[in-house]
Parts: sequence; C-alpha cells; structure tokens
Amino acid sequence: MLRIILICVVAVLTACSAKDEPGQPAPIGDRAALERLAAEYNKLAETAPISPRRLSPGQRKDFVVRVFTASGYSYASTLHELAEGGWDVNDQNAKDLVDLVFMPHTNIDASQGLQSVYSEQELADVRKVQQMMP
Repeated sequence: MLRIILICVVAVLTACSAKDEPGQPAPIGDRAALERLAAEYNKLAETAPISPRRLSPGQRKDFVVRVFTASGYSYASTLHELAEGGWDVNDQNAKDLVDLVFMPHTNIDASQGLQSVYSEQELADVRKVQQMMP
C-alpha cells in the first residue's frame, strides 16, 4: 500500500514539474505539426460538451493549451516563438497556426478584454503577432 502511495506522489510531482517547464514550441509553418495539432483538436473536441469555439474565452484557452500539450508542444512557447518573428506571415501553414493560437480571443467581446484570457507575457506576445499579420 505504501508503495502505491509513493508511486502516486512521484507521478503527481513529475506532472507538476513538467507543467512548469516551458516546453517545445510547435514548428511554425510545418504542415506535419499542423496535422498533429488538428488531429488532437478533433479528438479533444469529440469529448467536449459543446463546440470548442462556443466555449468562453478562458475555456477556449484551456482547450487550446490541452491541444498543444497532447500534440507534444507548448502553447505559451509557440505563442512566444511567433512573437519573435522571422517567419513568413504569408505562409498559409503559419497563418493556420496563428489562427489556432488566437482561438481563445477570436470574436471576444471587447468588454471582456484580453487580460481575462492571457498572462502579461502572453498578452504582449499576442499584440506583437497581431502587428505582424497583414
């Protein structure tokens, strides 16, 4: 019994420490990465009580973060990588990635504001990417 409890504690601590790590960003413009993200999106959408796009902005962000995590990527790292620039803003694969990253605030009510959805760093990154987009 003690052994099972110890294993559970180690598993929880491992999960918590992995959650704190920034993780790997999704490769920008990479079709295979987009397909992996799309597959996880569809898989997770099947288990959602309503369409992910009908969730509240905060719930949409949680959903998108889960999509990235299930695909082996970090949402926050991907957003930050996009904000760093140096990628082709006209590449359709990159635009599709931006659309997924921006899903939490797509069609958000202006009165809600983006501060209710993003951390300060994420909000700064969102604004940088928005300025880059044609």
